[in-house]
Amino acid sequence: MSLPSRHYAILSEHVYRPAAAYGHDALRIDGVTYAVVQRVDRPSGYQGAIYRRADTGEYVVAHRGSEFLREPDKDGAGADLAMIGQRINPQSEDAIALTRQALMLARASEPPAPVSVAGHSLGGCLAQIAAHRFGLRGETFNAYGAASLAYGIAEGGNQVLNHVMAGDVVSAGGKHFGRVRMYAQAQEVWRLHEIGRYEDHGGALDLRYPLPAAAALLDSHRMHHFLDGGADGRSRSVLDDPQARYRAQAHQPMFERYRHDIWLLRESVSLTAAALRGAGGIAGELGRLAPAPPPRSPFADPAAHAAPARQTPAAEAPSHDPRRRSHPDHALYRSIRDGVSQLPAHSGAAGDEAVFERTAASLYALAKREGLQRIDRVLSARDGDALFLVEGDPRDPAHRRGQLSAAQAARTPLDESFAAAATAAQTALDRDSPRALGRTA
Repeated sequence: MSLPSRHYAILSEHVYRPAAAYGHDALRIDGVTYAVVQRVDRPSGYQGAIYRRADTGEYVVAHRGSEFLREPDKDGAGADLAMIGQRINPQSEDAIALTRQALMLARASEPPAPVSVAGHSLGGCLAQIAAHRFGLRGETFNAYGAASLAYGIAEGGNQVLNHVMAGDVVSAGGKHFGRVRMYAQAQEVWRLHEIGRYEDHGGALDLRYPLPAAAALLDSHRMHHFLDGGADGRSRSVLDDPQARYRAQAHQPMFERYRHDIWLLRESVSLTAAALRGAGGIAGELGRLAPAPPPRSPFADPAAHAAPARQTPAAEAPSHDPRRRSHPDHALYRSIRDGVSQLPAHSGAAGDEAVFERTAASLYALAKREGLQRIDRVLSARDGDALFLVEGDPRDPAHRRGQLSAAQAARTPLDESFAAAATAAQTALDRDSPRALGRTA
């Protein structure tokens, strides 16, 4: 069952309230009760809450956005500037951990309950990251787009619905994971036209002023636009105002030009920050923009790809880390990670981030040793002692699987697993190469 956008908006606002405001009371929206199951406040500045809908049992993880007055160092100078200057979000691991807790609660429910995510601004970015990580659905409000961060998150898709005000500078600064739905108020049209000199039928060479326009449109970022009875006295949110959608569509060329200008300005800041970090920063930008190389053919002659006789510096050595977007097994590794995130609590892989990472890496090495091409299921034994990778339908006698001790998977270092996987991949290439086939003919 899908929650109304209005409910996601109210939960995204409610998570901003101080801890004392939660108390032990449930939140009621349109006659529906949402209980605050868990809330966290981490040293990184991250705050979030897990809500449970009483009538359906659904869970919603609401990630809080920036609070400049309460934590300007962690939210403003920390998370927000890191997203622009380094393309990372230092609160993402805490957001992922809370989302994993919600998934564990949902799996323990009878029957298992759905989990979705929500958030405003920085919290919306965290919601996009969590949705991508665990394959969840959700809705965000004026979020900074996670597809512009260095996490290999692709733009677009249908998992997340991102509500944005047309004049909002934050949501314009990053590309979004999921769909974007735009709303506009009359004052946004006026300010963009009068202050920014934007026109609906303008051209690429028009003289435009995006920064003065953005300064005049700072109010567009506020959450109250998506709530009933907002701070400016409106009776209903833009979510329920058909004129707000119509106005955004009617002036779409002007708004898209403005938002693209803001994106270009933010990109220039990110590139400048990368240059200031030196060669490593520039290399990171080039690696993010470079397309993934095609997978190497199993019929290629390994000798044709041999390294030159001279010693290759360590910095030039190819990476065996499948977490890199350019790695040919990146998709396989992501499917294993997603499967591990769905394991029951008794498996031991869900509660600790380090154990989770080591388990996923160990199972990836297992997949390469067993020659599994794709992973359809990641399963745990009833007692939690063993983990299984399944390729195909487990009910099909032709399915393939691999088995590994859960304890061994949890303690094997990442580098050891990645090296073992690379060795297994090279062994398979050598075995299947034309030269090797000729020797066995």
